[in-house]
Amino acid sequence: MKKICLLIVIICCTSCNQDYYDDYNYYNENYYHRQQYIDPPIWIRGIWKDNKDRMIQFTGDDLLYKYPMQKYSSAADEIFDYEKYYLNEYSSYQTPNVQEVELIDYYSIKYNCINTPSKKFSFIKISESKIESTGLMPGIYYKQ
Repeated sequence: MKKICLLIVIICCTSCNQDYYDDYNYYNENYYHRQQYIDPPIWIRGIWKDNKDRMIQFTGDDLLYKYPMQKYSSAADEIFDYEKYYLNEYSSYQTPNVQEVELIDYYSIKYNCINTPSKKFSFIKISESKIESTGLMPGIYYKQ
């Protein structure tokens, strides 16, 4: 009798087992904790603008860029969208391959995007209020 009860308990436990991640849609953006890939150096943080009204803003965990008459685009959001796309489409994680380089007077970041080539931003510090962008959105930018 004990063996039959034990067998019934084992069958019930294994048949009722469900994956936590499937039930709660763990990878849904409401539950998925975004990784922080971007960490710009202190000297570059703030808002920068060039003579063509293009703007770049560096925060503690993001790089925002904007062309005239458009809204800001977020590098952190583009990286997250890349991760989310692969999780939703292929049910697997695909690394966004974020490469950040920080030197005394130089900062660059390169990352993968959905359906486009990698984006690369590169900046050289000219002075406390002036940087040169040599990657995406090239030009001279002034601190605002």
